[in-house]
Amino acid sequence: MKLTILFNPAAGRGKAHRALREALEILNCGGVKPQVLESRSAPHLVELARRACEAKPDALVSAGGDGTHHYVLNGLFGSEIPLGLIPLGTGNDFAKGVGVPVEPRAAAAALLSGRTRRIDLARVGSTVYGGVAGVGFDSVVNRYANERVRWVRGRFAYAWAILRCLRRCRAEPLDLGTDGRNVSGEVMFAIVGNNTSYGGGLKIAPRARLDDGLLDVCVVPAMGVLELLRWVPRAYRGEHLAHPRIVYFQARKIALDSSSRLELFGDGEFMQVLPATIEVVPRAVRVLVPA
Repeated sequence: MKLTILFNPAAGRGKAHRALREALEILNCGGVKPQVLESRSAPHLVELARRACEAKPDALVSAGGDGTHHYVLNGLFGSEIPLGLIPLGTGNDFAKGVGVPVEPRAAAAALLSGRTRRIDLARVGSTVYGGVAGVGFDSVVNRYANERVRWVRGRFAYAWAILRCLRRCRAEPLDLGTDGRNVSGEVMFAIVGNNTSYGGGLKIAPRARLDDGLLDVCVVPAMGVLELLRWVPRAYRGEHLAHPRIVYFQARKIALDSSSRLELFGDGEFMQVLPATIEVVPRAVRVLVPA
């Protein structure tokens, strides 16, 4: 079995090397000696993935967190080479969504004896994402979590970023449209999800399925800070759709625009400033999952 592993040494708040060694021990015991390529930056990771695909390995393995998987997916997109995952991040929502164990040894075992599963991706221009994209307060939190949170891991990192960003929490104008539905007005944030969760387990799109050919839209209306704080714990349980003013529906193509400067983040990574059009790409990639 010919594996190429693309490794992000910065994943998992600096604990990635130890976790990768554990995964490699399992692969080596299974008779597999993978090629390991270490990334220096996000663009370098995309380029490594593209070049690795040209060598036609049996699988291209992304070793890192959701951000790492995001860039590997963008280098792999358009190829029939399966994607393998060794989750080394703080949240690992994408791996959990596709069914890959987050423990490195178990993830490596799935590479040796797993099966392939086809999943959808979401596309924004020439860029794709596998999980959830959002605008508004959601993006403010994402940027803060990426740039400022260093000592908290997993769901607590995103929750801490929410608390730290509350003073910048305000509703923004948004126009969101699909073929069958339009939403316009002041919103706290809006997300377009291919996967159910992000931010280390916040189940913002609880009805999303990675292989249903649809994207799930959740629009959170303008609300006060105290109401938002009461709402967040319910979202971690996927129970927030009971809120009478939250808008939730599914679509294949969604257009987003705003008179404010709103940033779109996908898989926790900056993608672009609005306007943006997001569309589903059905069965876009093959992923190695446990048998």
